[in-house]
Amino acid sequence: MVGYNYEAGMSNNALDAYDSGIKPLSQITAHDLKIAGWTRTKKLAVYLAKNYFWGPCEWHHSGGTWYNEVNFYNPKNLVDNWQRLNTAEKQQHIKNCSKKEPTEKPVRVEGYYTIWGGSRRRPRRIGEQNFTGEMLGNWIFLDDGGKKKATGNHITWNVVQEGGKNE
Repeated sequence: MVGYNYEAGMSNNALDAYDSGIKPLSQITAHDLKIAGWTRTKKLAVYLAKNYFWGPCEWHHSGGTWYNEVNFYNPKNLVDNWQRLNTAEKQQHIKNCSKKEPTEKPVRVEGYYTIWGGSRRRPRRIGEQNFTGEMLGNWIFLDDGGKKKATGNHITWNVVQEGGKNE
């Protein structure tokens, strides 16, 4: 059924998907997985989705007035794909899921980012904000609070060399 349900904040087709058990990954519960026949953990299911073993089966519009595209997953597809694997492949996925990610050491950075004003239709550059913070992975955690994506289009930063030494 074509159309958008503004009260629910999603398309009518997305509502139909919810009714048939197909949901965004963030909305799938352990109970949903159990109903589909999944006997493993939700953590493993999320790992398999993020590593492209369990792919989305459809997408729908969501998000009120911005009409975002959201991937929807069918738990039954996960169960079917899992049953096709042999025991060694299953054990390898379980082992990879339980691996601890190596912890990175935060790096001190400084720089500036663009401040925007105006509207979404007509954005206007107001100025720049200087910052200092710690970069961990692809995120810069600002000393003043908040975070910025290090690879963003309107942010410039460099590593702070403490004590005159390169670390």
